[in-house]
Amino acid sequence: MRKPKLTLKSVLLASALLGISSSPVLSSQSMGAPVEDRTLAPACGTANYACDVYRVQKGDSLSYLFRERGLAPGVLLRVLRSGEAAESLHRLKPGQTLRFMRDETGQLLELVFEKDPVESVRIHAHEEGFKAQLERKSVDTQIANLAGTIQSSLFVDGGKAGLSDRQVMELVDIFRWDIDFALEIRPGDQFRVLFEEKLLDGEKWRNGPILAAEFINKGKRYQAFRYQDKQGRVAYFNADGYSKRRAFTRSPLRFARVSSGFSKSRWHPILKRWRSHKGVDYAAPIGTPIKATGQGRVIFQGWKKGYGRVVILEHARKYQTLYAHMSRFAKKVKVGRRVEQGQVVGYVGKSGLASGPHVHYEFRVNGVHRNPLTIKLPKSLRLSRAKLTHFKRETKPLITQLAAIESSTMIASNATD
Repeated sequence: MRKPKLTLKSVLLASALLGISSSPVLSSQSMGAPVEDRTLAPACGTANYACDVYRVQKGDSLSYLFRERGLAPGVLLRVLRSGEAAESLHRLKPGQTLRFMRDETGQLLELVFEKDPVESVRIHAHEEGFKAQLERKSVDTQIANLAGTIQSSLFVDGGKAGLSDRQVMELVDIFRWDIDFALEIRPGDQFRVLFEEKLLDGEKWRNGPILAAEFINKGKRYQAFRYQDKQGRVAYFNADGYSKRRAFTRSPLRFARVSSGFSKSRWHPILKRWRSHKGVDYAAPIGTPIKATGQGRVIFQGWKKGYGRVVILEHARKYQTLYAHMSRFAKKVKVGRRVEQGQVVGYVGKSGLASGPHVHYEFRVNGVHRNPLTIKLPKSLRLSRAKLTHFKRETKPLITQLAAIESSTMIASNATD
């Protein structure tokens, strides 16, 4: 004899007839293991109500979870239409939690979607259907600090000092223009770090950004301070306001072959005559991303005779870089907009007078073309006078706090970056 299929609906009906709880114990196989939820637990398991908390697994969908709980498609539709806050239910991610609360008949009274430890969406039944509201917990911030000495490697000794792997990588990124962390780290090198800690319900939730850092490498002291300008742009600078990033990288392509160098006289393959070549050509497949070699502002984007599709950037009012023969422009790159170093400005093509796919790259100083491969690039650019005043005011407390971090052996030469 064929056994009847056991469904949530049949379990609910049977439990109601037997006079027991209308919320069956769900196996981790069919429904996923229930999870402890301290913030939601008080409302669960109360008289006349059934509640289960489910942790989202890979491949889960809201329709599947509703169907497994015997909730009709119409209920799901009303939930999704309950307000703007409910739109996030379309994008479930593994690890997020859902709490279903139902009455004794199995009808959905409330659904709480915990997007992360801070933000939740609460959807509750009312006379007209369901209503969604976004709820946020208060997150407090405090400044923490760590210090350590290198014995074997930054990863090992940074971890021993309390730095997370992510913070170690942040530290490497901040000082990567000053120190080769693969070749130049020595036993006895030291570091100090000031960073934000995010607190939730009085307990540490996660680390925020590094606010200030100091690294002593082979006796030389390097410092960096996080600064966010009034436009919201974030970068790291030394105490004098010089960027920790190099002002320019050499090439606008990550991996490319120089197909033609800077020359006062070069045979042009299309024009069939000798003429100066005031830039460097990098051969690459069509569609290869072209990246800005420095932070700047777009002063031209469009078609420029033999250059084809071209973008010209201005940097610190003194320097200009040009990227030509593009197949297309990056969507966010428009005249007047700022671009960051490494931001894609366009894609390799062969527009204009080009015999094959490549990017023609020029570097100009006060309007004069210079060889991008041999020019001595400025180490870094300094904040403008107006921003420097604001920077000094904002970072003064960080300088004091960084210096106060206790470390018995942090001795350095007078040399600074």
